[in-house]
Amino acid sequence: MLRKLILGASALAMAPLAAHAQETMAPEADISTKAATAIIDATQVETRDEAKLYAESEFLQADQNDDGKLDQSEFVAYAAARAPLNDPALSIPDEVMETEKATPPATASMEASVEEPATAEEQFAEISKGDEAISHDELVETRVAQFDEADQNDDEALDETERMQFAALTKLKAPKSIL
Repeated sequence: MLRKLILGASALAMAPLAAHAQETMAPEADISTKAATAIIDATQVETRDEAKLYAESEFLQADQNDDGKLDQSEFVAYAAARAPLNDPALSIPDEVMETEKATPPATASMEASVEEPATAEEQFAEISKGDEAISHDELVETRVAQFDEADQNDDEALDETERMQFAALTKLKAPKSIL
């Protein structure tokens, strides 16, 4: 898990270089080639192609054994590593949160439009469609569907409010074992 956090921090440090590489990359390059320009923050996603890149980045980070699929333990470990990055409040057990019902004003309207994220285990079951693994295509399909759901005006581009909606839809909650 520490390796994943270090990898994530390294990716953030390399983001400016990746952006430059993306500008010089041939337009016909496929999604896996563009993984070097990974989007690791859902609030940066503005287009359907970027939603695919975001899913690609998630998949590459979560596939610890490089077997081309995510089993539940890989997905749960990735969710545990990502949860504090997505929302620091998610790393606080529910019992503590029950006593502090204050919601920051910036997230109050978003919470009204998006339900509490499912646990990592529930998300795994939904994305994997009940089988024992999440394929690359299943994760990309899920993120594209979430992009479409967030794109309220169907213009195939997310404005700031829609990006926040997409981020809320893709938010990974820490697994039950951590809460």
